[in-house]
Amino acid sequence: MTTVKEFDTWLTQPEDMTLEFKSARNNFSREKDLPDYCAALANEGGGKLILGVDNSQEVVGTKAFEGTYNRLSNELLSKIRIRVDVEEFIHPKGRVLIFYVPARPSAQAIRSTGNYHYPMRAGESLVEMDQMTLKKILNESDPDISSQIVEGLTLEDLDEEAIENFKKRWAEKANRKDYISYSSVKTLHAVGLLTDKGLNYAALILFGKKEKIDELLPGSEIIFEWRQDVKKTAHDFRKNWRDPFFKICDEIWETINARNIRTPFQEGLFQREVLAFSEKPVREAILNAVAHRDYTIRNQSIFIKASPEAFVIESPGGLPPGITIENILHKRYWRNRCIAETFEKAGLVERSGQGMDDIFEHTIKEGKGLPDLTKSDAYTVCLQIPAQVKDKSFILFIEKIINSRQIVLTFDEIYELEKIRENQPVSQVENRKKFLDMSIIEQVGKTRGAKYILSHTYYAHEGKVGIHTRLSGLLREKNKELIIKHLGKNKGYLHDLQLAFQELKPQDISNLLQELKRERKIRFVGSSKTGYWEITN
Repeated sequence: MTTVKEFDTWLTQPEDMTLEFKSARNNFSREKDLPDYCAALANEGGGKLILGVDNSQEVVGTKAFEGTYNRLSNELLSKIRIRVDVEEFIHPKGRVLIFYVPARPSAQAIRSTGNYHYPMRAGESLVEMDQMTLKKILNESDPDISSQIVEGLTLEDLDEEAIENFKKRWAEKANRKDYISYSSVKTLHAVGLLTDKGLNYAALILFGKKEKIDELLPGSEIIFEWRQDVKKTAHDFRKNWRDPFFKICDEIWETINARNIRTPFQEGLFQREVLAFSEKPVREAILNAVAHRDYTIRNQSIFIKASPEAFVIESPGGLPPGITIENILHKRYWRNRCIAETFEKAGLVERSGQGMDDIFEHTIKEGKGLPDLTKSDAYTVCLQIPAQVKDKSFILFIEKIINSRQIVLTFDEIYELEKIRENQPVSQVENRKKFLDMSIIEQVGKTRGAKYILSHTYYAHEGKVGIHTRLSGLLREKNKELIIKHLGKNKGYLHDLQLAFQELKPQDISNLLQELKRERKIRFVGSSKTGYWEITN
């Protein structure tokens, strides 16, 4: 908590890039100014925004956000994707609000939802960040701590069991039995973890003895919690590992698998099952977290929260520069390249990239829907993998396509089919055409307003052909409803209807009007050139 003495010291300091005073006697714009000023401070390296102090740096008090200030931190996190702590401070001269704004992450400019896209300070004013400054920020390099030398780390500080585990995996992946007989020095040199300058952080994280990790990198820790009821605050089981990763990687999976849940379902005469926690996506998620977390954040660990509903893994540091939720499935980045490449040599991952597409593909194929990354922010990556099967029929539908047509569906194609299943738009035209030609999907409506649904075969297998009927007729009925709504407020001149329904061809609009006329819901008034449509009484 801020003291009066500390606060009065701030009042003697001039406003600069890290300190902003605003009088805000009665209010302050929640939607525009607040996210703009917080984003600008973050872009300039972090600082404090103080409401209730005027330009002469006298406390005047503020009524802004009275009774609601404790919601602002969460609102700002939603708007600008960084956590801003808010303190209500009662100064002898009046109420003051203090916003503690952290610095932006490396290679990332903070975007605002206010008047500016990327605000920055120019004197006492806010301005839009110029392209040169924005480009400079985006081109910043995110240091690979895994390749940096650890002063004082010696071979005696490494765990021989962890190194032996790695050599066995490496020999098997490379089909080189002689790797097993390599000395620790030769092994570490060969994989780039030991140079003439010494051992690096990748060696510490992957092979360091527990006591050395405790001493040098305590944040290199994985914490697992299990809750039978996800709504419970208290966990039912907890275990943490602060050990060399190549000594514990199998134990982590075994601990999770011990709490696995099997969902059985019938396929004809055969009984099948889907696991709540499938090994491939769970292992891939853990490897991603270890290889791509930010190890410069020393006081945070990788956190796994599992329940019958979901597998959630949180890793410190936010998404790497240039990686977004939108492009994470296709763009590769190595935050800790030494660790990622060591995983690849050991055969733990197929390639030293993100691997997120493997997680998505496996989860979709199991009928669990899409993994969720939307709770990630600038300081934490949060990946939630559903544990419950949402749609058993979708599993069989995908398998039937693959087996009956003797084809291999790419990840992009499987991803597009899942989005169609969830009634999301198809983004890749080439996939859409292929699916239509193969009768995997059906088109509902015409022209630019067309939508796409899974074929009748899918809904028939699911025993829900009524849903197919409803979806296939939904768009047409929706457009008819919108026409009726328009006519309820306006005379239905044809040119107005064409402006209102620009996604439809004129002939499509005429067909809908004629259909409504046959249903005796509307009628045409006047001549063909100057007449209009209206609702029948």
